[in-house]
Amino acid sequence: MANRRLSSQPQLRRYSIYPDRQVHFNEGLEVDDFTDPSWQQSEDSLNSPTYSYTDFSISPEPYQRKYSTALKVLKPFRPRSKDGKIPVNKAGFFSYVFMTWISPLIWKIFRHRQEALKEEDIWACSTLENANLNTERLTRIWKEEVEKRGPEKASFLRVWLKFAWTRIMVTLVIIALNAVSTFLESGYLLNLIVQYLESEETDLWYGVGLVASMAACQIIRATSFCVIIIFGVQTGVRFRAGLLGLAFDKMLRLKSVRGKQLSELITIFGADAYRVFLNNVTFAYLLALPIYVVIGAIYTYYLLGPWSFTAMGIFIFCYVVQARLTTVVAKLRAKTLKFTDKRVRKMTELINSMKLIKMYAWEKPFKAAIQEIRKREKKYLFLSSILNSISTAVIPVTPTLASVATIASYRAAGNELSASTAFSVVGTLSFLRVIVAFIPFATRTLGESKVSFARMKRHLNAEEYQAPSDKCTDPSLAVEITDATFIWDSTDTNDDGKKKTKKQKKEKTPTANPRRETIHIQNMTFKSIKGQLIGICGPVGCGKSAFISSIMGRISMVSGHLAVNGSVAYAAQQAWIFNGTLRDNILFGKPYDQERYQNVLFVCGLQPDLLLLPNGDETEIGDRGTNLSGGQKQRVSLARAVYSDSDIYLLDDVLSAVDVHVGRHLFHNCIKKFLSGKTVIFTTHQLQYLKHCDEILVMQNGVFVERGKHDSLISSAGYYDSMMKQFHQVTDNPSRAASDSIKQQDKDDEDQGSTPQKKVENGVQNGTSDKKPEVGKLHKDTSNKGKLTQTEEMQVGDITWGTYYSYISAMGGICVAMFVVSWSTLTSASVVFSDWWLSIWINTFFTSSGIDSSNSTTVQNVSLQLNYTDQKITSENPIFNTTISDVSDSSSGLDFYLTVYVSSMGLIILMMIAKGFIGATYYVRAACRLHDKVLTNVMKAPMRFFDANPPGRILNRFSKDLDEADVFLPQLQDTLFQVSTSIVVSLVSAVVIMPWIGIAIVPVAIFFYIFKIVSSVSVRQFKRFENITRSPLLSHVNTSAQGLSTIVSFQQQTNCIQSIRTFTDVSTVATFLMDSAMRWIGLRLDLAASCITLTTALSLILTKASTDAAQAALALTQCIKVVSVMQFMIRVLNEVEARFTSIERLHQYEKLESESQTFTDTPAETWPNEGRIIFSNVQMKYRDDMDPVLNEIRFDIHPRQKVGIVGRTGAGKSSLAAALFRLNELSRGHIYIDGVDIANVSLHLLRSKLSTIPQDPVLFAGTMRYNLDPFGQYTDEVMWAALEDVHMKDKVKQFDNELDYMIEENGENFSVGERQLICLARAILRRNKILLLDEATASIDTATDAKIQQTIRESFADCTVLTIAHRLNTVLHCDLIIIMDAGRVMEMGSPQDLLSDPNSYFNTMLSAQTVKTPSP
Repeated sequence: MANRRLSSQPQLRRYSIYPDRQVHFNEGLEVDDFTDPSWQQSEDSLNSPTYSYTDFSISPEPYQRKYSTALKVLKPFRPRSKDGKIPVNKAGFFSYVFMTWISPLIWKIFRHRQEALKEEDIWACSTLENANLNTERLTRIWKEEVEKRGPEKASFLRVWLKFAWTRIMVTLVIIALNAVSTFLESGYLLNLIVQYLESEETDLWYGVGLVASMAACQIIRATSFCVIIIFGVQTGVRFRAGLLGLAFDKMLRLKSVRGKQLSELITIFGADAYRVFLNNVTFAYLLALPIYVVIGAIYTYYLLGPWSFTAMGIFIFCYVVQARLTTVVAKLRAKTLKFTDKRVRKMTELINSMKLIKMYAWEKPFKAAIQEIRKREKKYLFLSSILNSISTAVIPVTPTLASVATIASYRAAGNELSASTAFSVVGTLSFLRVIVAFIPFATRTLGESKVSFARMKRHLNAEEYQAPSDKCTDPSLAVEITDATFIWDSTDTNDDGKKKTKKQKKEKTPTANPRRETIHIQNMTFKSIKGQLIGICGPVGCGKSAFISSIMGRISMVSGHLAVNGSVAYAAQQAWIFNGTLRDNILFGKPYDQERYQNVLFVCGLQPDLLLLPNGDETEIGDRGTNLSGGQKQRVSLARAVYSDSDIYLLDDVLSAVDVHVGRHLFHNCIKKFLSGKTVIFTTHQLQYLKHCDEILVMQNGVFVERGKHDSLISSAGYYDSMMKQFHQVTDNPSRAASDSIKQQDKDDEDQGSTPQKKVENGVQNGTSDKKPEVGKLHKDTSNKGKLTQTEEMQVGDITWGTYYSYISAMGGICVAMFVVSWSTLTSASVVFSDWWLSIWINTFFTSSGIDSSNSTTVQNVSLQLNYTDQKITSENPIFNTTISDVSDSSSGLDFYLTVYVSSMGLIILMMIAKGFIGATYYVRAACRLHDKVLTNVMKAPMRFFDANPPGRILNRFSKDLDEADVFLPQLQDTLFQVSTSIVVSLVSAVVIMPWIGIAIVPVAIFFYIFKIVSSVSVRQFKRFENITRSPLLSHVNTSAQGLSTIVSFQQQTNCIQSIRTFTDVSTVATFLMDSAMRWIGLRLDLAASCITLTTALSLILTKASTDAAQAALALTQCIKVVSVMQFMIRVLNEVEARFTSIERLHQYEKLESESQTFTDTPAETWPNEGRIIFSNVQMKYRDDMDPVLNEIRFDIHPRQKVGIVGRTGAGKSSLAAALFRLNELSRGHIYIDGVDIANVSLHLLRSKLSTIPQDPVLFAGTMRYNLDPFGQYTDEVMWAALEDVHMKDKVKQFDNELDYMIEENGENFSVGERQLICLARAILRRNKILLLDEATASIDTATDAKIQQTIRESFADCTVLTIAHRLNTVLHCDLIIIMDAGRVMEMGSPQDLLSDPNSYFNTMLSAQTVKTPSP
């Protein structure tokens, strides 16, 4: 599109945690297009782990300038803003009121309606709406609230009221103006016009004056209503921006965010953010209540005297009924949200663990678990939907009911009633309809917001992370721990309070177990001198990772002293990789220093990998490092730590995922050499490196049992000595040992774990010079080759019929949809009948004398004003003033009319309740079926779908988009059907009574249709854009939560906060512009409707002499009613269409590419009964546009053979597993198992017949039993036996609940090594003929590894076992060893054959590790 703004925010095509910026954060931030004044402060204070809320404060402006910017809007005209930001705050009075500031954008979007809307096509976020300013303000208010009332008594509702108080007061004034103008226009002035037409008055200017006054009132009404909504939207987006900023800031202060906390945070950023925004808009209706009641009460009292209290009483009664229903709905909504949280949490876990779920063929139990939660959520959705419908049913009945009761009681008391008074009462009560029409919705939104506020308060009151002190007793110390005890907190916060305690009495809930049962460090004393290299070893689960976490302050210190003197860099045991380029992941917010960067790439062994990656270091890495091998992820994580140039390095088992060659290179070149002079504390199971450490600590059961240098520990013959004996076995062949030592010497200078041939070509000695041309070569092809994450697709043009049909099908088909619409129409028609009957009844109050037939007709059609007024506080109701003569009173007639009327009322209520049940049934069914379809398709999607789509993008569908289908669409559709029925009935009635009105309807309809087309384009595109802007927001929260320890230890909070605020600002723009576009069209249709009404009124006054007064009054009434309802329908139609973009997004996932579900071969029940595996010329690519990761793989593995697969990291070992499990289909070749081509076998059957333990051990939130056996197929005895085989039985027996012990998400309450053992127990339970171990024991100590290998040999003696390993002693007892490099098999053979060849690849790898040669 033309005229794109020059300085736009980072585009949303990349979901990197750090979007492209022109300023590096470690440099001094300047005020530029990207930076607000709030960021002009020292980075140290922002990035400090203990930064306080006030760090984000902006210098307070003088009080008198507080509202100066806002008050400038009162200037009639102001020059057009050219700063590229939303010009709403720089618009003049008329531009603001008439919404002309957005007109150029709406017309531009209409002209380019076939193009997708991009971020650079629209404005940036205006200063007053941006996240920086509003987060600072909301933070300050929350802080004041906590200081005043304490954390427990602090109320986030009060915080919101204080945040928006001034704007609420201004809104109240505008609402009063709107209410008065609405009443004058629809009541008083129209009454005067009718009186003028019926009188003998000949003063033309008086009539014209009435029309002019009416015009003024209509303009004031239309514009003031528009201002009320836009003002509310502005308040809403400001509060939302502040809320999200405050929630994210708090997240960075927490010790960890996982499990329930994370799902609640996702809910805050998804559904809650929208609800609190909406609350700011609808709160105006609650404020309107007293104003409307006062006006209505005064006027009805003026007309009827004390009898007006009858009407007021009925209104109050109906309001109380609705308030009660709304309260119940709010409670149901709170219960619904609990299950929504659970479902989102389970969905997050499923998306993150999809690879393992597919490999285990566990899609069905996980799908069933999510559907079970959805089923319970559906129950509450259904109930609240019914109550909503019943609540809505009260709306059209209330004014009519109040009219009947008031008039009947007034007449029964013997009072005379003129038609003028009767219709004035009816009109005024109809004017009060707004109270019952919108108060329930506003009250419900407020109730739901209170639930959101309670969740936000829980989040803000969560315990914060306390950074360790930097005051060591001795300045020469880097880390000092004195007599400290650390306990890991339980993650699940109790949000049910006392209710949970009651539940625990009824049933024994496993959640009561805190994490301290598993990770617990007692009476720890530790001192590290600056510049020392300290190695920590010990058996699996002894507390090594917990010790590293305790140094960072991530575990609660119960007693003792902890001090860390210097900056800390942390490399986690499970590498945290975010979605961005490889370079982004290494630099991590630091400035690019080419020399240091190249040196880091060399010492971390990453240069050969860059040559294999499509775009070198500019290759995009998927979320959680999906397109990197385990070793590559670990080395990127290490490179990030090394590049940071910190004082203290905490390296948690960073050598576990790399092969011995690379491991040796990393230790000697990186840890020992490059980090010399730095304090390095590293845990490892690779004991061969410990002799090079300055100090060794041996850990057991959370305590250091030995410490000292290697030689002294060996001579003391303690636990360390026994570990080393088990690990360090001398070779039997001295000559080979000699040749190994020569090779080892050669490689100390140059080897990075690459193969000998590649080593020379790569020129590792001078990585910088040789690397550059290669990268340059790679960068020539900067197409999508290295691009992994696809841009989220945004539809253009109209919502397709396929989207609507998808929704209709989910409801139950076209017949069901027609039934729902027909019933809705009949219900609306029954209301029309009751109003028509009321008009006949009122007519019977008067004798025929003095009334002509036309007047009678007029009276009978007063009903048309009763039910179909504009329900957005824009009721236009004519009040007739007809002179009536004496009243004839017939009590029998009264009884008859009253009986019919009461019967019709009863029928309406029954039909409304039935409509509620029918609507709830089919709308909820549609939402649930859509959910199930989308869930099924996502679970069937191939792995490349999850690699290319960040978790936040998928979660967006299952949270906010589904919320639209669950809650908002049913309400809007209900309104649309009612209004559409109203229009049809109105038009038919009008044309029957006065055929010439039909001529006027045609141009009006054409005018409205044109405006509908223009406006719907922008509303739809803004809504689509808003849908897309939520995804990076959720992705960023998810990614930041997972890498919280890393972000804080590297002091990168500034970058994270700025990113979330950037994403928030983009979504703020989308939300604000969508609502502005809705008001833009609403205002224009309102004013157009007013013009048509005024033209009609003026023509009637000018032709007063030749027009029958009753006909004229009817014409005016019909004109007002039809036009106002039509413009309301256009607005509702636009909104329904905009909301259908969420169904459109769900529909996209109904058409996802699926893994092959077809199969042509059904092997025997016992297949595979031997376990023979043949790879025949296998070639595999992860995506069609990528290079092959496996090339010409050929080998034949015989039944029951034990096969070791080795090679440097990134050689393609794990890709073999992906091929075997058909996670990716082959580009060429075949894989046979027992003679059956696996490409022809059902995926579910294939995967269920194979067992695996993946590289990253995955545990799910649930019991130990559920983790071992989600299908419930095995007895407890079998499970205990499996746990005993993996040496975990004693550990699990310690827990009170044993097999029912609750495991946290991702197994956070177990060490990584223990998780691997539990995964191994899982594989033992399956007892399949083929087992694949992918680095299954990488995080396990040598002693346990030896036992596990023994277990595998015994438990899987008659199985084919494929072991991918880095520890060569793990595979030395295998029958066959396959060496891989660059996706090819370099050599294969038995260990004896390979060892006997001094030039073999295998011998080359053995040079880095002394191992015992197995006897032939």
